Amino acid sequence: MTHVAKRPVALRMIVGVAALVAAFLAIAPAASAARDPISGGTTDLHLKKGFLKKLTNLGVGLAGVGTGQVSGAKIGMPVAEGMFDPTDAQGHITSPGGFQLVRGSRSVAVTDVEVNTVHDTVRANISGAKMLLGTFGTPSTGREGFGARVKAGQLTLVQKAANRISNKLGLQGSKRINERVMSNEFSMTVPQTVTILGQGEATLETSAGIVKKFGEKEVQPSGLNPIAPAKQVKGMTFTFPITGGIVAPNASSGSVTTSGGVEILKRGKTLSPQMKFTNVIVDLTQKTATVEIEIQPNPPFPGATGRSSIVDLVFPSNAISTNPTTRQIAIKGAEAKLQAAAAATLNQVFNQGGEKTPPTSSEFAAGELFGKFSLTLQAQ
Repeated sequence: MTHVAKRPVALRMIVGVAALVAAFLAIAPAASAARDPISGGTTDLHLKKGFLKKLTNLGVGLAGVGTGQVSGAKIGMPVAEGMFDPTDAQGHITSPGGFQLVRGSRSVAVTDVEVNTVHDTVRANISGAKMLLGTFGTPSTGREGFGARVKAGQLTLVQKAANRISNKLGLQGSKRINERVMSNEFSMTVPQTVTILGQGEATLETSAGIVKKFGEKEVQPSGLNPIAPAKQVKGMTFTFPITGGIVAPNASSGSVTTSGGVEILKRGKTLSPQMKFTNVIVDLTQKTATVEIEIQPNPPFPGATGRSSIVDLVFPSNAISTNPTTRQIAIKGAEAKLQAAAAATLNQVFNQGGEKTPPTSSEFAAGELFGKFSLTLQAQ
């Protein structure tokens, strides 16, 4: 068969992508703790009896603003955004809604309430002015599923905020509200995505059909080998250490990085083509898997070719499960189906080097099942 003289189209398309992936990996989280983006949760203020009595004596009532709600002494505010490390409870969360204090025809709204556990403060928009609302002592913390919970026994209203509230309500003299403990503060966070720890393994069970086609192209089973730290555990099943990632708690988006890979070698008398697939990234957003590809010899093949998307991932019903208690996300039996460019590249490379032309039945095709991926992810 005539050797390939030009770089395959599939390979030309992927040259240069490696630089982009390298940049991604440079900013990917390490195995150590990191702040997760927050998309939900709650911040509750339970007013102290003394502060509530002061308001009652002044004829000041409370009402919710926006998403904020008031029920008795409790002010509840859904959290909409923030960045928070659930392992050490450090970060900030913001509730766009809030509450208002009402006295007759006067009122003062307290909204955009931001809890900051790094500085132990609560900031808010008080009647149009963003300022410090209160401070609290070192809170007690714990885990709440993939997120965290924070409780401070005393939230102290600072004097500047008290002055603004008093002025807006028209309070004078002894009726003015001064710096004092106003409530406790209790927050729970729900992360939009979680940081994946570098532990555990991803498993690829290569399909029998793919192994058969390699055999028809004269690639012997001994020509499919793991590249450390990947392992070949049974037959054509390979495992790859998970090195990290960022994913949604329901695995609907994000990506997972792994190390190691697989070598495919076809031994021939005049030419022994070889492909190496390493550092698999499972992209849950695009539902694909990408790898770093290297092809030898050079010539006629282009050598190191960078990173390419090679398979589409199809998730059968119930393939994804989550356990908030253990903070694990399991993916079982995700079907890895060859993309057209990857199938063409495999054919171009391994149709070379044999004593005879491989049969038509050996041709890899787009949509063909390459294997099944399974992995259990451990969130921080």
